[in-house]
Order: sequence, then C-alpha cells, then structure tokens
Amino acid sequence: MEAQIMKVMLIGAPGSGKSTLARQLAQQTGWPLLALDRVWHAMDYSAAAKVHFITKQTQFMAAHQDWLIDGNFTSTIPLRLASADLVVWLRVPSLVAPLRLVRRSLAFHHDPQSRPDMAPGFQEHLDRDYLDFLTYAVTFRSRVEPRLAALLSAAPITTRIRIIQSASGKSALIGELTSLASGQVPRRTSSVQQ
Repeated sequence: MEAQIMKVMLIGAPGSGKSTLARQLAQQTGWPLLALDRVWHAMDYSAAAKVHFITKQTQFMAAHQDWLIDGNFTSTIPLRLASADLVVWLRVPSLVAPLRLVRRSLAFHHDPQSRPDMAPGFQEHLDRDYLDFLTYAVTFRSRVEPRLAALLSAAPITTRIRIIQSASGKSALIGELTSLASGQVPRRTSSVQQ
C-alpha cells in the first residue's frame, strides 16, 4: 500500500508538548514541519508581520503534499484548518502547562539549542510579558479552549480532530502516523480522544 497524503496541525496550551510531538512526528514520518513560533518570533509583530505570517503559512502548505504545522495562533487556525486532514489537540491540566513552561525557560536560558522551534536570537526574560504568558497558560482551558472548539466546529467534514491527554495517546499517534507515512495502514476515519 502506498503512503497517503497527510496534513496535520498541532494545537494546545503552551507547555502541552506540541513542539516536541511535532519534531518527533517529523523525524518519524519525514513530513516537513513548520513551527509557527519560529516564524512569528523572528518578526517585529507589526501589521505587516501579520500579513507575512499568513503568507508564510500559505506558501508552506502549497509547497508540500504532506505537512505538520505546530502552533496555535488562533487568528490563522481557519487558514490551516481548511487544508488539514488531522488536527491534534494536546490537552494538559491547567497547572501542568505553566510548570513545564518554567522548566522549558530555564533549559532554554542555559542552552538555546534546547528549543529548535524558536527563532534564532529569541530571548525570554522574567518580566511582565513572561508572567502574562504564564497566566495565559494557566487560564488556557477556561479562556482559550472554548474559542478553539468554536473554530474547530467549522472544520471540513473530512478533517479528523484528535484530542490527546496522555503520553500513551502521543505514542499511539506517532505509531499510527509513522505507519501511515510508510503506507502500512489505511487512514483512520474516526475522531479519538486519548
């Protein structure tokens, strides 16, 4: 059986493991990966940057038959969703995400190579913006997930949405998509929560 085309977007709270899972999937499947943080944080956050950010995503999706796109950026979810075959929504408990973020920030401070998904030269500082980011992570389930759910409700009928809440769910997904990429199994059609 030949490999099937697969376009996958990964979403979830900061610290939920999107980037790590995306890198693992890219390595196992050979599919190209676009890390939205790497693109966005290389820009100046201006109105022109927002247009360029959309253009980069559009160009990436058009240039690749299969793809992985890692990141939320809710303003551009509809753009990606229109082409996605699968949405992987990573969910973690509200207090787990900020703890992971602090651990990730400490590792990044000591070794910037620990986050290859970030733009070159990106720096985190323990300042008001960082504290706001931690608050965003803590309140993600109550404040952002309802918006994500509303956006995903507009997904094409052929787009599967997979909610993953455990390490075993991540492992199962990696196995399934790796098999799919090599043409060993047919595409699953049901949405699954793990």
